[in-house]
Amino acid sequence: MNRTTLRQATGPVSFMLIVLACWFVAGMVADRMVQQELDAALHAQRQMSTSIVDNMAEVIASDLAMSRAIPATMAEMDVIQRALVQSQNYAVNGDTTEPALRAALLKDAKMAPVSNFLHDAQGFSGLDQIWLVNANGICVASSNSINNPFAAERSFVGTDMRVRGYLTSALLGAFSEAYGVGRTSGEPGIFIAAPAYANGLLVGVVVAKVGIARLRHWVAHAGTFVTDENGVIIMAHNSALEGRALPNSRVLEMSPAERKTIYQRDTFPDIQIQVDAHVREQAPWVPSAVAGQLFGMSERPVPSLYQARGGLNSGLSAHLVDPLTAWPELLRNHKRDHLLVFLTLAGTVALAWVITVSYVRERRHHRATRDLAEQLQSANTLLSAEARHDVLTGALSRRYFLDLLRHEIERAHVSNEPLCMAIADLDHFKQINDRFGHAAGDRALEHFVDTCRAELRGADAIGRLGGEEFGLLLPATDLAGGREVVERLRLRLKAMPSPKLPASVGLSVSIGITELSHDDLPERIMSRADTALYAAKSGGRDRTEALPPDDTAPPARTVANVW
Repeated sequence: MNRTTLRQATGPVSFMLIVLACWFVAGMVADRMVQQELDAALHAQRQMSTSIVDNMAEVIASDLAMSRAIPATMAEMDVIQRALVQSQNYAVNGDTTEPALRAALLKDAKMAPVSNFLHDAQGFSGLDQIWLVNANGICVASSNSINNPFAAERSFVGTDMRVRGYLTSALLGAFSEAYGVGRTSGEPGIFIAAPAYANGLLVGVVVAKVGIARLRHWVAHAGTFVTDENGVIIMAHNSALEGRALPNSRVLEMSPAERKTIYQRDTFPDIQIQVDAHVREQAPWVPSAVAGQLFGMSERPVPSLYQARGGLNSGLSAHLVDPLTAWPELLRNHKRDHLLVFLTLAGTVALAWVITVSYVRERRHHRATRDLAEQLQSANTLLSAEARHDVLTGALSRRYFLDLLRHEIERAHVSNEPLCMAIADLDHFKQINDRFGHAAGDRALEHFVDTCRAELRGADAIGRLGGEEFGLLLPATDLAGGREVVERLRLRLKAMPSPKLPASVGLSVSIGITELSHDDLPERIMSRADTALYAAKSGGRDRTEALPPDDTAPPARTVANVW
C-alpha cells in the first residue's frame, strides 16, 4: 500500500475519531452543566418538602396532645373512679355472657347516669366515642348508650374488650394509644386509653376514639400520607394508597387473626417506596450519591424526594413523596446541551451562536433559580402566617398558642410572677349554626374574638383551640384578678351584641380559668382549665368557674350535679 492510498484510508478514520472525541467531550460538559441544574432544583425542592413534612408532623403531634388530655383528665375525676369501683363485680364467666352483662348494666341505676355523662362529655370534647372499661375488661358505660332500644343494641356496654390491642397495656396500668377500626361502626380512628386509679389501685380504663375523618387536615398537601406503628397507611392525600403497607413493615409479620382484630381485614398490598433504580438507566449523568436520594413509586413514574418524620410522641409517622418537578426539563436540557456543545467543538463557525445560546440559557437558569427561591420564600411566609394566626378570627392558631403558653410558663417561673390560663367555649354554638347558618356562626366567632381584644390587655393573648373553643393567657395575673377579667369579658359579650348577627341570636360563653403552680407543665394547666370549663358547662353555662392550682379534680358541686 503506497502513501497516497494510506492517507486516503486514514483520512475518514481520523475524521471519525475527531467526531467521536468531540461527542465524548461534549457529553462530559453537558453532564456537568445539567448536574448543576439538578443540584439547584434538588436544594430548592428539598427545602420546600422539609418544611411541609415538618409542619405536618407538628400538627399531628399537637392534635394528639389535645386528644390525650381529655381521657387523662376524665380518669382523675371522682365520678369516673367511683363508677369503675362500683362496677368491679361485672365480669364474663361461665354463667354470665355478654348479652346478660349488657342487660344488667343497662338496668343498673348507678351506671345509666355515667353513660349520660360520657355522652355529654363526647359532645363538647370533639371525640367520636368515650367508654369506661373496668379492671375485668368489661365495658360498663359508653357515650353511645342512651335510653332507646336501637342504641342499646349497638352499645358497647357489657362487651368483653380484653382482646382489644389498645387495652392490653392500659389494663396493666400504662397509658396507651393505637390506630384501629371499630368493630361495631367499622370506622377507623385513633384509640386512646388512660388507666384510672382509686386509692392507689387500678380500677379500670377511660377509652376515647378520635375518628380519622376529623383528622383529614393532616394530609392536605399532595403526596402526604400517615402510617401507624405497624407500617399501614391509615390516611393519605391520595385515598387509593390507604390500607397499603410500607415495605418490610410490622403488619406483614402479624398473624391474620391479629390483622383482623386491629384493621378488620387481613390483606395489605405493598406500596413500593425505594431508591429509583431507573434513574441511572434513564440518566447515566446523575451521580450515584444523588441517585441514592431519589425514590420511585409505581404510582409516580417521576423520581421523587421522600421525607418521613417519626417520633411524634405516638406510633404515627408523617410521610411525603414529592415528585421532582424539574425532572422532564432536566432530561430535555441534557440532550440539548450535549448537541450544542458538540456543535461548538466540531466547528468554530458556530462558536458565536453557541456562546449566545449558552449565555441565554445561563440567564434562564439563574432566573429559574431566583424564581424558585422567591417561591420558596413566599411559601415559607404563607406557612408561617397560617401557623401563627387563625384565618377566620385572626386569633392565634392552636399550635402557636401552645408554643406561647410554654414560653409564658418558663418566663413566669423565672420571674416568679403569676400566670392565668382560661378556656372559653361559646354556648349552644351548634344551634346557632343550625338555625342561622354557618355564616352566622363565623360572625359569632369573630365577634367573640373582637370582644376579647377590646377587654383584654395588649400583653394578654387569645388563641383558637378548635371549633368554638378559645384559650386565653393572662400574664402577671393571679387567679382572683384573672377571674374578674374573664367575668367582665363574659358580661360584655352578653351586653354588647354584634350588629352583624340577627337580633334573636343571644351569645353567651362559659369560661374555665386556673392559675399556674410552681411545678406546672403546659398539659397540666390546660387540663385544669379544661376541667374548670367543664364545671362551668355542667353548672348551667354562661358562667365562669375557677380552679385553684392545687386542685386536680372538678369542683364537688359539678360532680354532684352529674350524679
